[in-house]
Amino acid sequence: MGFVEDFQASLESVPAMLQRNYSLMRDLDKSLLGVRQQNEQRCEQEIEDIKRGIESGSITPDASLIRFSDEALDEQKHCIRIADEKVTLAVQAYDMVDAHIQQLDQYMRKLEELRQERELAAGADNAAGVSNTDANTRSGRATESGRGGRKNSVCMRLGVKSKSSST
Repeated sequence: MGFVEDFQASLESVPAMLQRNYSLMRDLDKSLLGVRQQNEQRCEQEIEDIKRGIESGSITPDASLIRFSDEALDEQKHCIRIADEKVTLAVQAYDMVDAHIQQLDQYMRKLEELRQERELAAGADNAAGVSNTDANTRSGRATESGRGGRKNSVCMRLGVKSKSSST
């Protein structure tokens, strides 16, 4: 049963590893929230500046010339990097759990194989015991009277009185 202990040993590190991954994801969530809020404020401010510029006539309403600042675009790219990092951590956690589940499935198959082997071995031992009993019964027929010998021996093994043994 060494593989059961091996599996248990491999499982001991899983909670700590998952907790570390989830803690990192929470930290990334906080960071992402801060960067996203900052970016939203920056973009809202830039949109207001553009609206004022168009109203005052200092900016032409040509959509191809209107764009967000490099800082706003960099913040959005930073948000994407953080989100990608969160996805990577989530995939790592999933893969780790999946690997342990697959390992558990392998161990369960091994246990099932061992159980079946034991049942076959026990069945073979029982079959050998039954064939010995049958051999003894057959050899015992010669000593029994000819009248109902087989029936009597079966009834005796079952603990039941037969009609012929009562006569």
